[in-house]
Amino acid sequence: MITSLTSPKIARVRRLLETQNPRERAESGQFVVEGLRAVEGALGSRSTGVVEVLATSQWLARFPEATEISEEVARKIADTVSPQGIFAVLSLPKQQIDLKAAKRIALFVELQDPGNAGTVIRNAHAFDFDLVIFSKGSVDPFSGKVARASAGSIASVPIEFGIELAPLIETLRPTHQLVAFDMDGEEVASIERTLPTVVIFGNEARGLPEEIRGDERIKKISIPMPGGTESLNVASAATIAMYEISRRD
Repeated sequence: MITSLTSPKIARVRRLLETQNPRERAESGQFVVEGLRAVEGALGSRSTGVVEVLATSQWLARFPEATEISEEVARKIADTVSPQGIFAVLSLPKQQIDLKAAKRIALFVELQDPGNAGTVIRNAHAFDFDLVIFSKGSVDPFSGKVARASAGSIASVPIEFGIELAPLIETLRPTHQLVAFDMDGEEVASIERTLPTVVIFGNEARGLPEEIRGDERIKKISIPMPGGTESLNVASAATIAMYEISRRD
């Protein structure tokens, strides 16, 4: 059983969980998920290899191959107030995505909040999207906070991140309808039903960049809001848009 916080293995797990430490994840080719749902999702996924499971004694009967850690160690490395005491070190996915064959793509431009990023990954899993893309300048989707917010979906949805926006748009334009959420857009129900679709969402504070907003070949869509609020959180808007697109096959 590992009881020391100075253990090299524990130190590595803590570094992999840090939101502001993408280099560690990139160089090692690994990331960490925390909690029972996330670990079980990872074990059942074909896209991520499980390097190691670390768990407190309560989980050893269920996960006999796990490395045992003490309750204190679990509390110290956890990114939650009340940790469940189970973690998995996973290999970063290496799947090759055929962009032209993907029918449903969600593209997030400079998304910053880990909670929002995790939620939209979970939405994509729920509504059977083929790919989630985070542009350059977005939060690392494989950080501990994002992985936790995805509730296990991080291991089940193809994800690309750190992608340059302009070349990506030009690659997708010939094969997909491009739609972007904007307050002044047409109703989301106006999306063409039969075409492969890329739905684009802007930054939480700034919205869409001008290169997207000013591109007349990208259809602008919005969500009717008969109530009094001015706008929706990006994760809420993504939920509605993904649902609407998922029912259009």
